[in-house]
Amino acid sequence: MNQIKYEINGLKRPGYSPIEKKILYLNKIPFIRNLLFVKKMIYELYKVPLSTSISKDFYLSAPNLIVGKSVGLADTFILAYASVKIGNNCSFSFRNMIITSTHDVNKFSTIIAKPITIGNNVWVTTNVTILPGVTIGDNTIIGAGSVVTQDIPSGVIAAGNPCKVIKEIKFNK
Repeated sequence: MNQIKYEINGLKRPGYSPIEKKILYLNKIPFIRNLLFVKKMIYELYKVPLSTSISKDFYLSAPNLIVGKSVGLADTFILAYASVKIGNNCSFSFRNMIITSTHDVNKFSTIIAKPITIGNNVWVTTNVTILPGVTIGDNTIIGAGSVVTQDIPSGVIAAGNPCKVIKEIKFNK
C-alpha cells in the first residue's frame, strides 16, 4: 500500500490556492452554483465529470479525487491528502466522510496518508466514515453509521463499527 508522510517543515500537504477556494465557495450559494459556467468551473477544479452530482455541502480538501460517471456526492466530506478513487454509478447519501490520513502515533506532528478506492455501483448510505487505505469492492452497500476500517469485498452488504460483511447480495439483471 502506498503511503505518503507529511511532516512539519517537510512535504507540504496538498490543497487549493486562495483563488480556487473562493471559486469552490460559489458552490455554497444556491442561485450561483446553478449557473452552467460556474458549475463547469467548480467541476473542473474538483476534476469530476458533469454527470456527477454534488450538493452545496460537498467538501474536498485537495484535488486528489478521481470520480467515474454518474456519481452522487451529497454532503460528503473528503479529506484527500492521498488519492480517492470512486468508480461509476456510486451514490453517497448524507453526512459521509472519506478520510485518507491519520497521525503517526509515535510522532504526532507527522501525518500518514493512504489512498482509498471505491468500486463501481457502490451505495454509501448515511453517516459512514471511510478510513485510510480502504478498498470497497463493486456492487456493495455500506450501511448507515458504519466505520470502514478494512477492505470490503464486492457484492455484499456491510455495516457496523467496525464495518463487517453482513451478507452477500445478488443483483437481478
